[in-house]
Amino acid sequence: MTEHSPTILFVDDEKPILDGLRRKLSDQDNRWRLLFATGGPAALDVMASEAVDVIVTDMRMPGMDGAALLEEVRHRHPATARFILSGYSQREAIFRTLGPAHQYFVKPCDTTTLVQALERTLLIRRKLGAPELLSVISGAKSVPAFPTALTELFDQLQSANGSAAEVARIISSDVGLTVQLLKFVNSAYFVTPTKVSDVLQAVRLLGFDLVRTLAVVAGVFDAFRVEGSGLEAIRRLGARSLMIGAVARRIAELEGMAQAEADQCQCAGLLSQVGSLILFSNRPGEMARLCRDLDSSGGEIVSAERAMFGASHQEIGGALLSLWGFSDTLVEAVLYHHRPSAGESAFSQRLGPVAVVHAAQHMVKPEPESAVEKEMWKAGLDLTYLADIGVAARIDAWAAEAAKIKDKCET
Repeated sequence: MTEHSPTILFVDDEKPILDGLRRKLSDQDNRWRLLFATGGPAALDVMASEAVDVIVTDMRMPGMDGAALLEEVRHRHPATARFILSGYSQREAIFRTLGPAHQYFVKPCDTTTLVQALERTLLIRRKLGAPELLSVISGAKSVPAFPTALTELFDQLQSANGSAAEVARIISSDVGLTVQLLKFVNSAYFVTPTKVSDVLQAVRLLGFDLVRTLAVVAGVFDAFRVEGSGLEAIRRLGARSLMIGAVARRIAELEGMAQAEADQCQCAGLLSQVGSLILFSNRPGEMARLCRDLDSSGGEIVSAERAMFGASHQEIGGALLSLWGFSDTLVEAVLYHHRPSAGESAFSQRLGPVAVVHAAQHMVKPEPESAVEKEMWKAGLDLTYLADIGVAARIDAWAAEAAKIKDKCET
């Protein structure tokens, strides 16, 4: 274990449980620094003197339960990722009161599952290269750590035994979700041969990944109640997200990608603006000023956001999705959708969701007509990267398809 090894703190009021965790995770000692605390107050004492990357706590503890502990951690140490590991059976009741938790695991939890979740969370911190970015996310009071109203649906979508019929039942029990799902599946953003009016049919057409993504987008966008120009900005972001997702899917289909990967492209496109939502909702004045400055100067949004906030919307969105447990593929596509060449070679050297969403987010912008302006427009793409993976010659064909989708969706 090196001096800078990640630190993970486990909290439970029962020492035998902590001892069991210590034994199960003993083979991680060479790469992680594992700390253990008996109860909430003891955990806060540890964190007062130790920098903790991830805290994993039980829910039911005397005095200070897991929800209260994580709420304190959120305020005192906002950069720390927060997990619940509990045997408490009433999961829905927990989630309704557990805004401070990023992920929830049920005891007994398979050690491999827990280790993989910890690895994912630590990986995103290394990718971002700046733990303070997590503070922007975790410390933002108006951003839910998890879309709590959607817990039952998420449980089913993530279950190994999840069924389309059960997912449809859950959606049908919520008017808002039903409207959002049927509105989307019948919109120009998702092409179906006939009008769909049955929730079960919609779930089967879209698949679990896309249903889950739509649920997140609906839940997160609905969480923000902003008036005036702020509300209009949120609406534009929603429309932009849908457009990016639709264009990304069309590019994937045009290039002969498998349906599963086309689904991933659309999901990543839909989620690409989540980080912007956080900035608009928590720093509305600064974000409005930044947009005005960009409109007048024609500057580049990622650089401007980093200069003003210390993080861009793609970095904040990627970190948030990682904390919510989305797949690496989706996290990476959101994290690098403006500059894919900044990604690691393992996922950046082929045409996949990273490249597709990068192209889609650019092609929803108006394409100029003159040759000179069109070349300047193309320069907004990571052309070196697209050439390296052999798709630079496809830009015009993609742009033509994007134009058709925009025309159809705007009419």
